[in-house]
Amino acid sequence: MAFQINNNINENLVLNNACKRGRMDEDEDDYGTNSITTTTTSMEEGIKRLQNEQQHQKMQNDLTAQDQPNLPSITYASADYRPPPRLDALWLQAPPSAVPATTNNTMDEDLTDEDDVQSILTPSTSLQHPSKSQHYINNNPFSGYGLSNTHSIVLEKQQQQSKGLFVGTMLLIYTLVLVSLLLLAEPPVPLQAKVEAAEKLIPFDDGNIKYFGRWKLTEHDMRSNWPGAYFKTNVNGNRIKLRLNQPTHIYVQLDQGPVRQLVAKYTGQWPIQIDVAPPDLSEGRHQLLVAAATNASICLESLVLDLAGDTTPPANVSPQLVEFIGHDLALGVGTTQSLFTGFPWIVSNMIGTEHVQIAYSHARLMNDTGVLGMESRYFDWSPYDFLNDDEWDFSSYEPAVIVILLGQNDYKENEYTDTLLTFLKRIRSHLRYTSILILSEPLGDLVRQSQDAVYQLNDQGDQDVFFVDTTGWVQYGSTAFVDSMHLNDVGQDRLARKLAPLLTARLSIPRQPLPGPSPNPSLPHDWQTMDVGEEDAIGLPGSVSFDSPHTFTLWGSGIDIGNSKDAFRFVYQGLSADGVIEATIVSHSAFASCAKAGIMMREHLALGSPHVMIGISPANGIFVHTRTTNLNETRLVKKLRASPPYRFRLVRKGSNFLAQASHDDGTEKGGGDNPDNKNGDQQQEPPSPPSSAEWQTVANMTDLFFARDIYIGLAVTSCDPTVVSVAKFADISLSGGVGNGFYSTIVQEQTQQHPRLIYQE
Repeated sequence: MAFQINNNINENLVLNNACKRGRMDEDEDDYGTNSITTTTTSMEEGIKRLQNEQQHQKMQNDLTAQDQPNLPSITYASADYRPPPRLDALWLQAPPSAVPATTNNTMDEDLTDEDDVQSILTPSTSLQHPSKSQHYINNNPFSGYGLSNTHSIVLEKQQQQSKGLFVGTMLLIYTLVLVSLLLLAEPPVPLQAKVEAAEKLIPFDDGNIKYFGRWKLTEHDMRSNWPGAYFKTNVNGNRIKLRLNQPTHIYVQLDQGPVRQLVAKYTGQWPIQIDVAPPDLSEGRHQLLVAAATNASICLESLVLDLAGDTTPPANVSPQLVEFIGHDLALGVGTTQSLFTGFPWIVSNMIGTEHVQIAYSHARLMNDTGVLGMESRYFDWSPYDFLNDDEWDFSSYEPAVIVILLGQNDYKENEYTDTLLTFLKRIRSHLRYTSILILSEPLGDLVRQSQDAVYQLNDQGDQDVFFVDTTGWVQYGSTAFVDSMHLNDVGQDRLARKLAPLLTARLSIPRQPLPGPSPNPSLPHDWQTMDVGEEDAIGLPGSVSFDSPHTFTLWGSGIDIGNSKDAFRFVYQGLSADGVIEATIVSHSAFASCAKAGIMMREHLALGSPHVMIGISPANGIFVHTRTTNLNETRLVKKLRASPPYRFRLVRKGSNFLAQASHDDGTEKGGGDNPDNKNGDQQQEPPSPPSSAEWQTVANMTDLFFARDIYIGLAVTSCDPTVVSVAKFADISLSGGVGNGFYSTIVQEQTQQHPRLIYQE
């Protein structure tokens, strides 16, 4: 028998449930009471809570379209399939006696559970849709079993709970089984690279394999991380393979032959096996060299040789090691064979020593925001940030010489000296007996700052740190440069050949002083000469002749001395600290009105060097101009109408430069040749200036901060690269710290006790 329940009872159930929830928030002890009335909590709050719950239900449309209540949100294989009912389900038991419906505000004890009541309160039973609630009860599938309406609702809820519990249980079982399988299953084992029956393995720790560079010994392999790290060994046989524990890019050389680039790729087997022997390799003993390419590393697990093969120590391994610290130039970037055509490899082969490269592309000295420089990276075993947990163990090897080439990628000029000084001191704390050579950048970046750091260390007592000016070693242009930051094969070879005698001196036992420039057989005393500037801007090559140690004739071409780059002929000596140069320009022949001839003090020998010059020009007469920083614009300080002969004087004292001129009567006076001084000793008495000379100050320049060691000499440019300009200089006089590079000064009390060496071409 089916019972009909009016809407008031339905509404009471709704409100009682909402109130029950509100009371439970306040006191959990009320949970499970047998009677819920509409006066125990706020009716408005209950309605509000109900409406919030209704927004999350999805059964409203289904109740109007189906006669049975919605099932949980489960997808079955068939639309007609439903899980079998539990055998103890209430609706399969004997029907209880009918319970008449009442209109009071109490319910059966079974309905006091919050979740049971909540199951009744579907959107269709809301106060807004009483008709849908009545439709649901009138069509209750349980009413045919003679149950009361209240019991039928309970039975419906139990059925839904049973179905939901079944699905949840199955999902839980599935999840547990899957997790168990994952935990119990062994990880997939990669395929192992096979070793043929006729082959044998030589492990990475074989004593006949010699490693050079920064390597780390692990349980499974020998690992490198800095570019250019390499190993050598002699192998017997014509079958040579490498077993590597990671993909990489390597260079391989056999018997000093051509260098081959090989790429080791992962093909599904570990370790990676790569054949490094060419097909036509003969039987017998071969020297093997394997090097890590730029931005690559090697994880050597073993060598694979013929069954009868073996290894022996490589021949002619020098016990002395040279370490190179730098950027692209130290890696041979831009050359045909990369590392192997970079100056570190070339010069090491020239002098017969092994080497280490601590370099990476675009390296700088100074740390910057988000970028570490060599001041930090050098002391790590790897240049890569994610592998920088370990500091390098300096007891692994001790280089006899360190060569540092940095600066072109740094831009904080005011901080560079202090950073370099700290960097050198930190290196010295690890390597007490290593000679350190600081090379200038080929185009003169940060020459003054680098010199200052070196000389501060010298003054503090470290005499085994040297500054080497390389700006005169490689002329800028397409012959030797790829671009302003990279040398080609020719440029790298020139750099290596200039560096070789300096390294040889410091590797000698006992160590020898660094040699100065070779004497120029065409010039007296310590004079040197070269064309300064880009080769295309110079045009015709210049030359020089001398009639006496104090009289020179210069032929010079070039676009100009001015703007940001110069092109001219230079005859010069080194000047350390303060000094003076005087010379008379007797004559000047020129095709272009902008041609120049004069005397100059110049920081370095590259095309954009800071300088001060006083001279004469058809266009400007007497002029003084200066460039204060590298590759900056030249500034005309002053000009006066005049024509040769004129005598000029340029004085340097600290950061002040004085430019003076005096009209000359054209009579050459002075010492001339000295028959008692056949070697042309620079200390001979300089010629006396003309008696009529009265110096006129043309310009007095202050706060020009040049490097301590600079160049001083005579300069001529034709202002047209297709022709030459000719100038004759007489009564040339030098004083101060000039000549072969030994430090001296016109102020006697400032004389130092150790030499300052200048290196020129």
